[in-house]
Amino acid sequence: DDTVWNPCDYAHVLTRRARGMPFWFSLAVHGTDAYREAIEGTLEVARATRELVAAADHLELIVEPELSVVAFRRSGWERADYQSWCDRLLAEGTALLTPTTVDGGPAMRVCIINPRTTVDDLTTILATLV
Repeated sequence: DDTVWNPCDYAHVLTRRARGMPFWFSLAVHGTDAYREAIEGTLEVARATRELVAAADHLELIVEPELSVVAFRRSGWERADYQSWCDRLLAEGTALLTPTTVDGGPAMRVCIINPRTTVDDLTTILATLV
């Protein structure tokens, strides 16, 4: 019955956007297989990045990546060096990276969330650390 007043229909929460709607719509359009492939792809890029870091003499892998985050240090770098490097990559339009702190020391954290990111992209980024 439309004439019955229900306070739930006028709650403040109805003025907020439906936060789950963009995800639901994307999932409905692309399907679970596309999401699975995208996630598996980013995890593969993270594993390959881990290998690139481990193979470089001037880089130190800090922790083994469990998902799509790879944390590492550059030999001889201080906190300002990491920030300068990140600023330069951003200014060049190469990548958006941010330094972090791990166990009290400065470090770099690469988080691969875009399924279009490739191993070649990370190879290019890591090559700028030489």
